Amino acid sequence: MGNNITNKDIRLSVFFPAYYDEKNIDKVVHKAVEVLESLNLKDFEITIIEDGSPDKTGEVADKLAEQYPKVKVIHHKQNKGYGATLWEGFSTAGFEYVFYTDGDNQFDLEELKKFVALIPYSDMVVGYRKKKQYSPYRKLTSFVYNFMLRLVFDIDYIDIDCAFKIIKTDLFKNINVKTKDAFIDAEIMIRAELLGYTFTELGVKHLPRVDGVSTAARPSIIFRTIKEIFELKKELKPELIARRKKQ
Repeated sequence: MGNNITNKDIRLSVFFPAYYDEKNIDKVVHKAVEVLESLNLKDFEITIIEDGSPDKTGEVADKLAEQYPKVKVIHHKQNKGYGATLWEGFSTAGFEYVFYTDGDNQFDLEELKKFVALIPYSDMVVGYRKKKQYSPYRKLTSFVYNFMLRLVFDIDYIDIDCAFKIIKTDLFKNINVKTKDAFIDAEIMIRAELLGYTFTELGVKHLPRVDGVSTAARPSIIFRTIKEIFELKKELKPELIARRKKQ
């Protein structure tokens, strides 16, 4: 990739999965618009993907779309889950690069400026949480998960599930992601690396969740993810062996 790309050459699709985020999504979108306008990009679009939330997330999202011309909302009549919502955001992005973070206001969108600055140098700019604002249980499950992925797939992302990434959109035309669940971030990154996509990792500040409900790290999701890890390993075995031989 040529590093003579400037902000005025970049068109960026941005999306926010939102579930139980009626008190969060307005803060996220207001800040996103402020930051994106300050970057002087060629163009940008923002999509809120409201995943059948039982609270007033959908109503708040619609008001934001009325306020900002570049904001649109996708509503799910029923909750499809985090992975399916992410895939929808990635696969329907209209511009050459796509950025996402969650609608729960746990990241400072000022840091997006640093990520955009790295676009000329990598196919993916991947965040990692410098200090996770989680319970000890969530920290433990996250550590075990990242360690397991390194062991099984021989990859070395610091924090593969960090919801703060910019990715070249053409990746999603070149891969077929099987999971529509919590494993989706990892599957995308694993498939991208096998295709030769380059990445740069950048630390981001993780903020405590003040409002809303987190549905991550339930035992049912953990067991389903473990099953999907070994299904993907079986599918990708020839590519993984070939890569190890080249190393």
